Amino acid sequence: MTTAGAPAPSKETLLEPWRVAVVFALALFLVVLVRTAWVSDDAYLTFRTVDNFNHGLGLRWNAIERVQAYTHPLWMLCLAAVTRFSGEFYLTSLGLAVALSLITAWLVVRLAVTPSAALMGVSVLVLSHAFVDYSTSGLENPLTHALLASFFVVALGRDETRWQYGGAGLLAGLLAVNRLDTILLVAPILLVMIWTAPGGRARLAAAIGLALPIAAWECFSLVYYGFLFPNTAYAKLKTGIEAGALARQGMVYLVDSVGRDPLTLMVVVAALGVGWWSRSWRERAISIGILLYLGYIVRIGGDFMSGRFLSGPLLCAVIVLVRIDTSEASRLFAFGTTLVLGLMPPNQTIASGAEAGGQFLSTGSGPTGIVDERRFYYPFTGLLRMRRDAIGPTGFWADDGRQAALNRERVIVRGAVGVIGFYAGPSVYVVDETGLGDPLLARLPPVVRDWRIGHFFRRVPDGYVESLESGQNRLKDANLATYYDLLTRITRDPIWSRRRWRAIWKMNRGEAEGLLASPSAVAAGRSDAS
Repeated sequence: MTTAGAPAPSKETLLEPWRVAVVFALALFLVVLVRTAWVSDDAYLTFRTVDNFNHGLGLRWNAIERVQAYTHPLWMLCLAAVTRFSGEFYLTSLGLAVALSLITAWLVVRLAVTPSAALMGVSVLVLSHAFVDYSTSGLENPLTHALLASFFVVALGRDETRWQYGGAGLLAGLLAVNRLDTILLVAPILLVMIWTAPGGRARLAAAIGLALPIAAWECFSLVYYGFLFPNTAYAKLKTGIEAGALARQGMVYLVDSVGRDPLTLMVVVAALGVGWWSRSWRERAISIGILLYLGYIVRIGGDFMSGRFLSGPLLCAVIVLVRIDTSEASRLFAFGTTLVLGLMPPNQTIASGAEAGGQFLSTGSGPTGIVDERRFYYPFTGLLRMRRDAIGPTGFWADDGRQAALNRERVIVRGAVGVIGFYAGPSVYVVDETGLGDPLLARLPPVVRDWRIGHFFRRVPDGYVESLESGQNRLKDANLATYYDLLTRITRDPIWSRRRWRAIWKMNRGEAEGLLASPSAVAAGRSDAS
């Protein structure tokens, strides 16, 4: 209430409490990130590669062969740059992830149409189990988030210049190099931008910006590794499992998210509806990108890490919602709904601390094969669990790797190989039974009975370990032995040797696939083909 003759409060004065609330939400996000910071076992696949590179051994998982055991080249290159100066991986990766996550939240604020919309958007990020968990973890998600937010800042601008189109294309290309499948999230809006561009130069700028980083990496990958796709693609996608079974598992992945983290998928669904009915083609295109990516998640069977593949779609959904110009009453209702869903037990992000994990470890992944990865690993890799004299992972995996190095073992065979491989060091060849870092096992048919998504175990063929220990091909099966000879030429011969490039040509044309399809090779690579 104002006194007679007193001036009415200005718009700036009315907005000030909302802006203070946004700053508080950003500060809370930082606190939550620190309290939940952790590193996954899979991140150490990349850490080992980068460590070998920083010590002059090349971008290799096992030091004796060129194999791409990571799916995120741009994130790997960022880690290589920062760890070369720090000489350390655990705190460095977490520091980089937190910085990128804060940049992402700040860009969401920039994209919001009002301070109240910004508050709702940041609140979703703070309370989303999926987004918080994978804003650290050592995986590529934080860089994906920052690139997505940067792309939308550029793409949704009103400049209509070729610099805008070129910048949007470049950011989309970098996003693809960071993780190829995330291009689905921005493909619709980028295609519409190119289609409606004000001239040929703008279209050309967008196309060149998109193509340059992708072409540069694929050329390097073909020359250095001998293949256009990472080794992990062969290990996870060439499984022989029926498409229907994978799709069912993909739907289970989405249902699992609703049970563990109801806020995330509810926000995504809300944005799909709001975006589709929006009058703006931009918001509609973002919604189509989210839908494409959800379809892709279902098609590949999801992931074993609960929520990991949903953090990108969630961010896109938040960007749609903060850009919708609606009434303050509607915004308050959305904010209240966010708080209710985000604060539902048992996994509230703001309540998580040093005690995370514990009893959960005894429950495993259950019948779905999906696990709350942060809670599983937090007792061993959580930031608040670290001691001054032991910065980094603790427990069996780290001890096993150190023991292998102390025993000067030449070859070890393991199922979970990230932390073990990192601490074993470059002198130990680690055979990954799931094939992520192993060029031969990745291409063999897996043991598919009781399979778990993302973990398709292979039987180690007779003579394979002996081949690695001796440096001579001692595989018992003749067809596998011939195939292995071709692989070793690609992964171990000098990069520009003619023999290597003939093998690359033959492999990439599929001319050697018949060797794996022979009955003897199938029997050698898989003992249970149910």
